[in-house]
This record gives sequence, C-alpha cells and structure tokens, in this order.
Amino acid sequence: MHKRFALRFGTLLGLLLLASARPSAAAKPEDVFKGKIIITKNRLPMHFSSQGAFVSAIHKNKIDKIWPTEESGADKGSWNLEYLAFFAQPLDDSEIEVKFYDITQGGKKFVAGDPQYTRERGSRIFGSNITLSKPDFDVRKRYMMTIESRGRIIATTSFWLLGKGANYSGKVEFSDSEARGK
Repeated sequence: MHKRFALRFGTLLGLLLLASARPSAAAKPEDVFKGKIIITKNRLPMHFSSQGAFVSAIHKNKIDKIWPTEESGADKGSWNLEYLAFFAQPLDDSEIEVKFYDITQGGKKFVAGDPQYTRERGSRIFGSNITLSKPDFDVRKRYMMTIESRGRIIATTSFWLLGKGANYSGKVEFSDSEARGK
C-alpha cells in the first residue's frame, strides 16, 4: 500500500512540476514582462506563431549594454534603442512620456524626456525606437528609462551606454618655464 501511494504521489508531483515548468511559455507577454521596458538588439517581427514564441524572442534579443551606431570622437556619438514596454494595466491615454535619468553615481539625475503617442488606447504593449546622442548622453554611464502615463511610472528599465569615449595618451608636456618651476 505504501508503494502504490508513493508511486501515485510521485507521478502527481511529476505532472505538477511539468505543468508549472513552462508558465511563461503559455502566459501572455504582457503578464510575463508587466512593468518592464525591454531593449532589444534588433527590431522584432510584427507577428509570432504563439505567445510562447514572442516571449522566447524577447528573452533571446534582450540587451542592457548598448554600443553606439555612430561615434566620431569624444564629443559626438549616438545610440539607437529599439524597445518594447509592457504595462500591468491597459493604457487609458494616447500619450506617454519617456524619461531618462543618469544613475551612474547612485542618484537619479534627470537627463531628457520625450513624449510618445500610442496608436490605440487600451493597449498593454508599446514598441518604438529612439536615438540618444551626446552631449546629453555619454559613454560608460548607466541610465534608467521610465515610461509615465499621467505622471505615474508604468514601466522601467536600466542600461549602460558603451563606446570609446575620451581618448587620453597619458603624455604631459610642459613648457621650459613650467619645467624650471617659474
């Protein structure tokens, strides 16, 4: 009797584990990523064969370190961000505000903001692209990106901007008078 009970319990436990092993594959992407902004390597297709395929593609293409698309010296450079934002609740407005904060030093310093317009009310996913450029944004800095609706943050992420930055040789040259200490 104990063996049958153990076998049934083991089989039941195995089935429960198997059923719960892939909740994100069956769940809606809006529920899996709610409240998050996902920055992707490339623009994703407009349609997927299933919700699980959509979730899988997001996981596969998600990045948090962005290299410049154009960089010419320490004072010029730009980064293109492709992103998808997922909201916990349907949007009740057609305008959202995308804001960026420098969080490199641990604080939260406002850098820039940009209004964006959604195609339809009631959506829980918003996708777009945006170009960040110097002097507002700089290399080797960590930024927080938020999306706000009516002054309330509804999605957020953080990322690093990478690139060459300023190039210093380490060589110092002094004039003759400076070298003599005058």
